[in-house]
This record gives sequence, C-alpha cells and structure tokens, in this order.
Amino acid sequence: MAGVVFDISQSPEVARWLNQGLDHAVKRAMVATAARLVNHIQTEVIPNAQPQPVDRGLYKASWKFGKTDDGAEVWNSASYAAIIEYGARAAKIKPGRLMIDALTAWVRRKGIAQNTVEARQIAFAIAFSMKKKGIFNGGKGLRILEKSLGRLHEFLSKEFAVEHKREFKT
Repeated sequence: MAGVVFDISQSPEVARWLNQGLDHAVKRAMVATAARLVNHIQTEVIPNAQPQPVDRGLYKASWKFGKTDDGAEVWNSASYAAIIEYGARAAKIKPGRLMIDALTAWVRRKGIAQNTVEARQIAFAIAFSMKKKGIFNGGKGLRILEKSLGRLHEFLSKEFAVEHKREFKT
C-alpha cells in the first residue's frame, strides 16, 4: 500500500494559509449576515409585530449594520429604539408637555382628530393610558432584535458557505 501521512505541524505555511482564509471568510460572512438580519427585521419582523411600531417609518429605516474589527454589528439609531425594543413600565411614564406635544402631532398625522384641541385631548388620554399600562406590551417591549436573532445561525451558516467557497475557490 502506498500513501503519505501529513499534518498541519509539518506545514506551517499551509496552516497560515488556512487560518488566514478562514478568518477572512468568517469576517465577510458576519458582515453579510448582519445585512441579512437588518433586511429580515425590516421586511419580516417589524411588519409582523403587534402592536406595529410604525408612524412615519423612521424606526424601520433606522436599522443599520456595520463592519467591526472582528465581525459585524447591528443596531437601531433612532433615539426611541430602546423603548420599542424593551418597553417602558407604567411607573416610569411621566407625561409632560413634550410628550403631549408629540402625541398631539401623532394624533393629527393619523387623522384621529379634526382639530388641535381635540387632538390634544386625545393625546392626554393616550398619555394617561401609558402611565397606567406602560408602553409596548405593558412595558415589556416588542423585542424586535431578539425575535430576529432566531434566524442568526441560519443566515450565518449560509453566508459562511458562500464566503468559504469564494475564499478557497472550491
């Protein structure tokens, strides 16, 4: 029987080539996975969320991804994203002029009230309901990012297969 036995320790240059190639493939796969995660959030998770976190589409459009030194990150840049994600307990709601003004504008945009006085009255009712019940699922939040992470391994596996093939031209 003819054959050859070899292992990685006998070929440091092969080990470096494999490690470098795997490192590149994994990092590119992570960035591609982050892009897929953002798309999944915007096209599947948010449209299926109850209640809908949609007013003008700013929250949905604020989902971003980026490359890091070791992979990628996904985040939402909207200032109120944490409230949608994690909610706000009733005890933490403090209705004030800014909140009433924002709710009044929302009521007007949605066509719920015919004039500013009526819209402001509805805004006060909404604010006090929030103070009683919390915001987003009784203060528990919608967990948009958390729900999207259920697909993370699937996306990463598929993207790694693509990048591995690209890196090693297999």
